[in-house]
Amino acid sequence: MHQDGIIYRSMVWLTRLAYLNILWIVFSLLGLLAVGFFPATIAMFAVERKWIRGNTSFAILPYFWVVYKNNFKQANVIGFPFVLLFILIYFNLYFTQVMNHFIGNLFFFFLFAILFLVAIVFLYVFPTYIHYDVRMIESIIFSFIIAFSAPLQTFLILVNLFGFFIITLYLPGVFFLFVGSATSLIIMWFAYRAMTQIKNRKELILRHEK
Repeated sequence: MHQDGIIYRSMVWLTRLAYLNILWIVFSLLGLLAVGFFPATIAMFAVERKWIRGNTSFAILPYFWVVYKNNFKQANVIGFPFVLLFILIYFNLYFTQVMNHFIGNLFFFFLFAILFLVAIVFLYVFPTYIHYDVRMIESIIFSFIIAFSAPLQTFLILVNLFGFFIITLYLPGVFFLFVGSATSLIIMWFAYRAMTQIKNRKELILRHEK
């Protein structure tokens, strides 16, 4: 098969994504899922960032392991507050059902807006952490700024994620082979484009201070 052919290149990328997805699952389980999921997710984003920047010649497993190991604690420090926040919002949404109809509806829409905002920031938090090499608070602030400074890229992330999960409904095998790597690639691809629209970290800080 010709190495410049579209079929060959497609197979190479599908193989890479499937392999990365396996690494993500294995290293998540290595940390008993609870504490392994977020480090493995950050390592997956780091690999895909290198791919997007044009570097595809590195050894994936050693690089994945280094990122996983070096960011193990910080990844969980970033990830678990979001988990707790999502759980808190979920239970509050549940309790709106037993409230007065009018007040319950108001509170429901308010919580839903908060949930949407948190979810959007969560989409960007790992790409910004990897791209800018910053601490948790800075990563959250940058994620918020980038998400709403580049609304088109944010919209494209949501649309493509929706499209991917629609495909998995009809092709369940796609879900098991690519759910982690394809989802993160979609997010990283458009997040990277959004971040390149903001020239450097100084501009982010200046926007935050205004």
